[in-house]
Amino acid sequence: MKKLDEQEFEKLFIKGKGRSSNVFNALINLKIGEGILIEKKDWNRKAGPNTLVKYIEKKHGMKFKCGKLEGDSGWAVKRIEQVFNVAENKKAETKSTPKSSNTNDVSHENRLMLKSELVVFYLGRMAFHKIERIEESIKACCNQFWKQNESLVKELLLEVMKSLEEQGHIIIENEKTYIPLRRT
Repeated sequence: MKKLDEQEFEKLFIKGKGRSSNVFNALINLKIGEGILIEKKDWNRKAGPNTLVKYIEKKHGMKFKCGKLEGDSGWAVKRIEQVFNVAENKKAETKSTPKSSNTNDVSHENRLMLKSELVVFYLGRMAFHKIERIEESIKACCNQFWKQNESLVKELLLEVMKSLEEQGHIIIENEKTYIPLRRT
């Protein structure tokens, strides 16, 4: 095991979770101005790489220039713009009034956004596991939202759990949470 400083970490190519393809990883790790050539042999999907490029643009807030090469020999993709926060961009698009410059409002919005993401993540885990120890839920949320302050994630998750218990969506007993059976 080796401890990395910030500069060394930034130089690493990070592989995504799940079955991320080499092309996906190459696109995610491109710096502004860099490009890649995707040859026909590297691409085995029915749709062209432009669908993957559009997905990355939408989900990861990157901008690319993509085109098919002459003679159907492959595709060229070049990264052209900075990464932006996808969640903030969606809020800016849906919100018609300008944001106030007060930092308190911004931190409150970020807190609410994190809390809503925690609700969705936690309910998804509960739907899958049906019953789970609170300690394991906290660990999973801290791992999922590793970029956020860990104590803030714990605090918000406990608020979410308390609220869900009050509404009757979950039951907390013996340091475990579970989804109650509905009686009709």
